[in-house]
Amino acid sequence: MMPLPRLHTVERLLVGSVTIGMATIAHADDAGWPTFFPPGWGGRGTGGGLSVMGGLAWWLVLLAWMSTVDWISRDATKHHQKPALWGMICGIPTFLAAILAWWIPSALGAVALMVVCWVGPAVAYAVVRNKPLPASERILTAGHARRIVAAMLAPLGIEIDVGFDETDLIPKVSLAATGGKDSAENTARLEAASKLPGFEEARKTMLDAVMARAGTLVIDIEPAGMGVRHEVDGVWEKPKIHNPSRGRREKGAWVEAPKSSLEVGQAVVAVFKAICGMPPPAREAKNAPFQIHVDGKPRNCRFSIRRQPSGEQVVIKIDPPAAIFKKLADLGMPADIAEKTVDLTKVEKGVILVSSPPGSGLTTTFDMVVQSADRYLRDFISLEDAATPPREIQNVRAVPFDARTGVTPLAALDGVLRTYPNVIVTRDIRDKTLVAKLVELAADDKLVIMSLTANDAIDAVARIVACGVPAQAFAQTFIGSVAQRMVRKLCARCREDYPPPPELLARLKLTPEQLPHLRKAAEHGCRLCGGTGYLGRAAIFEVASGATVRKALAAGTDAATLRKAAVQDGMKPMREAGMALVLEGLTSLEELQRAFSTTSQQPVPPAAAKRGASS
Repeated sequence: MMPLPRLHTVERLLVGSVTIGMATIAHADDAGWPTFFPPGWGGRGTGGGLSVMGGLAWWLVLLAWMSTVDWISRDATKHHQKPALWGMICGIPTFLAAILAWWIPSALGAVALMVVCWVGPAVAYAVVRNKPLPASERILTAGHARRIVAAMLAPLGIEIDVGFDETDLIPKVSLAATGGKDSAENTARLEAASKLPGFEEARKTMLDAVMARAGTLVIDIEPAGMGVRHEVDGVWEKPKIHNPSRGRREKGAWVEAPKSSLEVGQAVVAVFKAICGMPPPAREAKNAPFQIHVDGKPRNCRFSIRRQPSGEQVVIKIDPPAAIFKKLADLGMPADIAEKTVDLTKVEKGVILVSSPPGSGLTTTFDMVVQSADRYLRDFISLEDAATPPREIQNVRAVPFDARTGVTPLAALDGVLRTYPNVIVTRDIRDKTLVAKLVELAADDKLVIMSLTANDAIDAVARIVACGVPAQAFAQTFIGSVAQRMVRKLCARCREDYPPPPELLARLKLTPEQLPHLRKAAEHGCRLCGGTGYLGRAAIFEVASGATVRKALAAGTDAATLRKAAVQDGMKPMREAGMALVLEGLTSLEELQRAFSTTSQQPVPPAAAKRGASS
């Protein structure tokens, strides 16, 4: 091909051709070879501004920088990494470089400076951020790249192993003092506790409890050593450790963790005493507060200690993570029962009972029943124990009583009746005189909603009558009794199928084809459930209400007759609801039997738990 003659700029542009198929602009250079862009597109113009390509790169870097700063701000807030500071570190350099880019002679150098000011602080943030985080949450690493690729290919059905580190499952747990007069005293308590030799072991003890999902932790200090037990989903368990399998065909097992020495146990108790502000010789304490922080989120704890014939016993109650429930259905309550419960709260006067066995979620369910009532057109008051105040409910006025100061529940009620409330709410009622007074007010013009410990809806009614309230008078004010019970759910990862027993099929009038299998807990469990075979709990409910049950109550009949009357009024017994969960595979027959056994109706006392109630 013969070289083109040299032409003026305009003529050269005319000679250039447009390659339509490639969507590129081509022209002939001095050597006759085509170029993709006209002169000046890749350099700086004579007016001092960036070229077309330089301006495009400037905007791309600017948009990427803005996106990065926004993500760093949100991520730093999530991981408590000083978002304001990192926002300035990652934002100001690139902003200044973007302004300087218009005066730097080289467009390429200007864009390169912006990239360095954008990427450099971001990498520095990643280094600082990654240090306290597990490998699965770190960024700008090989594992991060695998996770990104895996997420991109997942919609196409392509799976990539992103790796798994068991340490990712371990939360970060720290101790904190909260019972002091002010923050300075709390800081001093924590510093004193951190200097004790058992501080790290105490932290690990609380970590084990959190990992086990324990609501109560019991530590027995005996000559044989430190024994620990956890109350998990209403069942007492001893801590377990994982014994890995020796081969591929053999499954790993969870075995009971060995006891720590007596010296270690004494050191651990000394730490808890220090963090609660107690002197080392103290041998008695009840509900001394402190906190643990689980992955940065605080959880309240209450420390109690008492003497035992064999030594000291420590009981630590751990508040569960905050759960957000907006309506009764969020508790797992069936729609028909939830609707009926809400209808009960719409009446103007009468008594509504809410009950459950100990440790079966009564507080949460009672709060949700109260929240389901109309609290905007009626004046609600709540009689509350000042020593253990409950969670605040909007538009429900708290009326405290305090046995420590001589203010009884009845005295507090008499004082607030002068304000003419429409609805009276009271929790965990035990005072017989107060029960009689509330039933009297319900017969007049008040709606009374009370909670109490009972085995079922009919047992709750019987307990009110046992307080000395005439059955006929109570029948005139009785609106309904809502009861619940909790059963443990099978671990979805390790549960096992098995054929149902023939006698069960006969009782249910089902064929093997209709019910091919039931489910049970795995013998050794798995890492997800900590070797127990169960993970979490489900609630089952029943509601006794109607004209038939009120008529039977007025007649003074026994509990069995009351229960039959409630069934005639439409009550579905909790046992039937529990069996439905068994047939669904959500829980097991063994768990249902445990939940309804006589021994499970009361919590296992810490001293008795040691003698063997860890099922």
